[in-house]
Amino acid sequence: MEAQIALSGNVGNDVEFNSGEGWSLARFRLGCTPRWRKGNEWFDAETTWISVRTSGQTALNVRDSVRKGDPMVIVGRLRTRSWVDEDGVKHERLQVEATSLGHDMSRGVSTFVRPERTAPPVDEDEPLSPDEMTPGTPAEAEPEAVPAASSK
Repeated sequence: MEAQIALSGNVGNDVEFNSGEGWSLARFRLGCTPRWRKGNEWFDAETTWISVRTSGQTALNVRDSVRKGDPMVIVGRLRTRSWVDEDGVKHERLQVEATSLGHDMSRGVSTFVRPERTAPPVDEDEPLSPDEMTPGTPAEAEPEAVPAASSK
């Protein structure tokens, strides 16, 4: 069973980004502060901080898009990260493995820019798989026309 979670809050630090041969990882902390209004006054409860991490192309997009202080909406899987420090003390921290992230549009405006994708090299001697095939002409891209039923 998966523990899916959705959060909204503010990015608390600059995105930490690491990459290597064939992998990318982005991490940041998200501060979630409940607010309520009583009369004409606003009140803040204690901020809950949670670690957010993502990988692959999403990590590259986060590196290029997310800044400290940005209001974000995060959807992902809740995980427990455990480790033992140099003194032998075990620690645990909740973190979210983000599957979807975006700026919180209830708090401002944002502009979406689709990153350019680079095509992998194609071996001319090897046939393409169905997933790699693209239609050659607009006629091939459109489904066949279905005659309309005539009404009398």
